[in-house]
Amino acid sequence: MSTVSDRTHYEVIGSEPQATKADLKAAYVTALDSAQGAGDTEGVAAVRRAWQVLSDPIQRQRYDDEIGVNHRGAVELVDAVDAEVVDEDDAVDAVDVEVLDGELAPGPADRKALFHHIPEFLEQPTLARRLTASGIDVITMLALFLASITVTYQITGASKGVPGVVTFMGWVEFWIVVLFAIPTLRTGQTMGKRFTYVMTVDRDTGNLPSVSQVIRRYMVPMVAIPVLFQMGAFLSLFFGLSYAMGRDQLSLADRLAKTVVVVARYKPTRTGNAA
Repeated sequence: MSTVSDRTHYEVIGSEPQATKADLKAAYVTALDSAQGAGDTEGVAAVRRAWQVLSDPIQRQRYDDEIGVNHRGAVELVDAVDAEVVDEDDAVDAVDVEVLDGELAPGPADRKALFHHIPEFLEQPTLARRLTASGIDVITMLALFLASITVTYQITGASKGVPGVVTFMGWVEFWIVVLFAIPTLRTGQTMGKRFTYVMTVDRDTGNLPSVSQVIRRYMVPMVAIPVLFQMGAFLSLFFGLSYAMGRDQLSLADRLAKTVVVVARYKPTRTGNAA
């Protein structure tokens, strides 16, 4: 008979590795109620420890890596490969065949991702989640921009003519760099993305975007606003929010930079990042 320490967190709460967070939470509540009803103090502690890890996307990803669960929640099948397989590449191929031929064969969403060359472990967020992140970022930038330009105009009095236009464009460019470009380069997350647990990564590797990718991603707003002024602001907004107009949720900015917005289930690095 296995003890609590012999079981994985998934087994402790009675769920599967490929379960969604909603399914995990339901299993956690059931397991907790059961342990508490039985007066099992050790079981209650184990269930809570399991939920603490599995409820956090980053901790869950690290735990999955530790116990041999791949990014889609499928247990690695290397041990089940025929004994005649001796080459690492052959082993990987055999595992892939078993996964694709089994219950985890790609569905429509997976085929869509593969069409755009997005690795299967990069889970794209829902449209509502992305819109929430964008809303937070846009409102934050608008508030800071209005505060900055109001204070500047009060100090300098340059609200009209060339000085006023230069001031307007200067503050727009400044906040794009501070609120979008720098955070994306450092962590892949703007403030809105951090609150909604999504991030921008390289589309091929899943690593942090490179400097050139960040520049390409925010190049249109940085150029369009000074050149087209008010029309440039509308163009930039469309450029960034265009993911809402396509089924694949790849915005024009992502297509230009070869990036993608995904659920933050792991901590991206810059190793091996594409330029």
